[in-house]
Amino acid sequence: MLNNGENFDEELLFQKNLENQKLLHELKKEIEKLERDIKNSRLINLRIEAIKNLKISLRFIQRIAPYIITASLTAGGFKLLGAGLPFYRDNFRNYLRTKTEVDNLGNIRYEQQYNDFENDDNTLYYCSKWHDNEDGFYSRNIEMYKIKELTEEDLINILTKENLELSDILGEPISKKIETKNNILEEELEEKDYLQAVIYSKSDNDYILYKETVSINVVVTFLYLLLTFLLEGIPFSIRDAGLSKFNYKMCVEYIKDNYPSVDVQELTKKLEIKRRNYDRLIRK
Repeated sequence: MLNNGENFDEELLFQKNLENQKLLHELKKEIEKLERDIKNSRLINLRIEAIKNLKISLRFIQRIAPYIITASLTAGGFKLLGAGLPFYRDNFRNYLRTKTEVDNLGNIRYEQQYNDFENDDNTLYYCSKWHDNEDGFYSRNIEMYKIKELTEEDLINILTKENLELSDILGEPISKKIETKNNILEEELEEKDYLQAVIYSKSDNDYILYKETVSINVVVTFLYLLLTFLLEGIPFSIRDAGLSKFNYKMCVEYIKDNYPSVDVQELTKKLEIKRRNYDRLIRK
């Protein structure tokens, strides 16, 4: 029978052999990997370089993104406000605009043009009848009301309703004036009080195209560059003051440290050391 000491020695020997086998297996795997890396070093370096450049490019985009967004939004704002785009002569549309004058005497007058009217506020005028001042002059009162929020039906009701108190519907007039003149036609003297509405409208389908002038585009481009420069100072100041967690230089350094190229000479030295250790373990 084996005594306890012999059993213990055999157990230690078995454990040692098991650890050596495990170590040999691990060394063999490391050697095979090093051999593959050395053999495919050029392809591996190309892949590492591609990943590294991609990550650096993404960080660069992150670096300039606030400035690109600011410039784009500024250009979009110029376009939205009708000023056109910088560095490019836009084609603009001049829509047909119509000025309609209608009164409760049955008179209707239209005026159309492809440019803005000097004043395009919808307005209702109350004109009193002419009065003889007995000094060779005639005068009448004119009151002006804003009717921007009135519908066409409301306007028709106002123009056709008798004994109408305008202040009850439109509030106080925005202006009152007295018109006076010395020469007046007999027909005007016979006119009664009347209401006249002046309505402005724009066609969405009828328009003419015109090219932006060079001088206007130069002004737009200058204003765009000036405003963009001022607005881009905001993200620059935030980063410069350290209020942003993003640091481009540190990000690039981190990427380069984590994606080093394969050094064939260094791998070859490691492979030789691994092989010697492997051979030494086998001989034991």
